[in-house]
Amino acid sequence: MVTTLFIATSLDGYIAGPDDDLSWLFTDADYGFDHFYEGVDALVMGKGTYNVVRGLGKWPYAGKKTVVVTTKEDFKASTPDTAVFNGDLTDLADRLADSGVKRVWLVGGGELVVSFLKAQLIQEVVVSLHPVMLGKGVPLFPGPFPKTVLELREAESFDSGLVQLTYTVPKKAAAADA
Repeated sequence: MVTTLFIATSLDGYIAGPDDDLSWLFTDADYGFDHFYEGVDALVMGKGTYNVVRGLGKWPYAGKKTVVVTTKEDFKASTPDTAVFNGDLTDLADRLADSGVKRVWLVGGGELVVSFLKAQLIQEVVVSLHPVMLGKGVPLFPGPFPKTVLELREAESFDSGLVQLTYTVPKKAAAADA
């Protein structure tokens, strides 16, 4: 199973502005998202990301297995094809793989991404770097997190100024002592 962090960030490292503002994200093109999404079997996201997406209107991930990771044992999901998980992330990855999932999209947010990094459960990182600086907001990688050396697989720039970077995360790339 391959877990991919496919995410957009501002140049100064925020995945959302203050109050979870996403208005700065470019909507002029999909930047490879549709192709990526077609190959995804399951989505994993944190409760905060789930609540933000759910608040945007119609649930965009109907028909895809979605897992919301939370520490709140009483949290209930209200969207189609969505389960709630509050255990060990390695156990979650094993369960998804055992159920036949081949590719997981790690949607966010930042704290869950760091948890996946620490557990060495991310194999690929695709970052769409938007040419905007927000000054504050929700950080892509809230610290602390392990030093992780990535291997650049592809870099693509677009006329809009967006740059998309695709990295492979080598096995045992993260330092265990972080």
